Amino acid sequence: MDMMTSRISGPFLGPEVNSGRVLGMRMDGGIELALSPDFVIPDAPAPHWQVVDTMGNAYLLQRLKVAGDRENRTTTVPGYVKDVAKVRIWCAFAEVVLGEASFDTTVM
Repeated sequence: MDMMTSRISGPFLGPEVNSGRVLGMRMDGGIELALSPDFVIPDAPAPHWQVVDTMGNAYLLQRLKVAGDRENRTTTVPGYVKDVAKVRIWCAFAEVVLGEASFDTTVM
């Protein structure tokens, strides 16, 4: 894989998520995101990845916890999302932001 750029976010801050960061990487023409080892998935009914671009558009991505004990600690951002300014942990059940981490420099 050809890693072109990588960025580390500030810490997650929010009502339920206050640990960990996100590594954002531009790889093979796409954006990959990975949670740091110290990130704790909140005990919420349906926590999901959500990204926000520089225009303020929010995109709901995959669920963090899946069947069994599996976790989606990495995700690939769809190609129609051109950049990532923030990563949110979104509770799809309550429709609320559980925590948010911002990048100093946008992942493009």
